[in-house]
Amino acid sequence: MRVFNRVVMTLLLAGLFVLGMLLVVYSVPWFGYRISELPQMLQLRPLYGGLEGLISAAEASRLPALAVAALVLVALVGLILFVAELKPPRPRRVRMERGTYIARPAVASEVAAAAESVQAVLGSSVKVKARRRPGALVRLEAHVRRGEDPGPLREEIRRAVQAHLARRGIPLGRLRLKIVESDPRQTRTRVK
Repeated sequence: MRVFNRVVMTLLLAGLFVLGMLLVVYSVPWFGYRISELPQMLQLRPLYGGLEGLISAAEASRLPALAVAALVLVALVGLILFVAELKPPRPRRVRMERGTYIARPAVASEVAAAAESVQAVLGSSVKVKARRRPGALVRLEAHVRRGEDPGPLREEIRRAVQAHLARRGIPLGRLRLKIVESDPRQTRTRVK
């Protein structure tokens, strides 16, 4: 969305610059042009005719259904882009308690180290999303041997991650934990 906004704003500002320069050239008598000649030079008469026809049809309530649908679609797209522009971007770093920040990969490595410190965990994969308030949204996928009981193991992993992050001073917003039964030959840590 950021690239799209930059392209649109660049085109809009370039158009405004060109329009401003044309108005300066045509409004100052030094160049020998008159502002009444500007629509003829830009060949805007067909555009004026089309807009006049659309406005007169709208005033007389004779717009075709396709034109009404197109106008509604343009209004909805404009509203969606306006709301998307007003929404602040997602933060890139995880906010800590007192205005300090930590990078998401650092949080991910701490969570992975905490999860893999549990004896039954063979490996893990972590995804971290930053929030506007302190803490991070963490998705942890812990790989365990087939046949392990996931109930007590889930709580043990959760406690280990929360305790490790608390010791490091990293606030945890929410932890989504998924336990995946894996073959030890297919994980990073094969034997524990």
